[in-house]
Amino acid sequence: MGAGKITLLSFLLIIPITFFTLAPFIFIWDYNLFETGRQQFMDYILPIILLGIVVHEGLHGIAWAIFAKNGLKSIRFGINWNYLAPYCHCKEPLRFWHYFTGAALPLVITGLIPSIAAIIIGNGFLLSLGILFIWAASGDIIMLYSMRHFKRDTLIADHPDKIGFYVIDNI
Repeated sequence: MGAGKITLLSFLLIIPITFFTLAPFIFIWDYNLFETGRQQFMDYILPIILLGIVVHEGLHGIAWAIFAKNGLKSIRFGINWNYLAPYCHCKEPLRFWHYFTGAALPLVITGLIPSIAAIIIGNGFLLSLGILFIWAASGDIIMLYSMRHFKRDTLIADHPDKIGFYVIDNI
């Protein structure tokens, strides 16, 4: 899938991501509590985004390095300047579950866990953080969805130049 299509789908995902996180929060707590937290969140948006990029890509890299034969030597970080997209690339192929884990980790750690915690404790700042980082993982969500029918032993290689991966062996 091309970067343009992934970008378009990512923007379209903003609506369901926001609805499925914000609706339960407002139902349990109220909109004003969210709005207060959102305003506080906006005061720190730039450092949150910059730190979030490092953490997001770092989580990909740590997970993939754990499963890669050559560890951190197989991990490369960079920025695709054409799309202003930071990336983490694993230079060696991984089995499905290993690749899937590394692709999903930022979504879970920076997006889903903060969102669920925010809904439980009623924290609008934390919910804003979760929504941002679920959306930031929308390209990963699209990629994970495209892998839904792969077998457990499928061998997957990160694409060296484009967003995504290719299948080496789907046994």
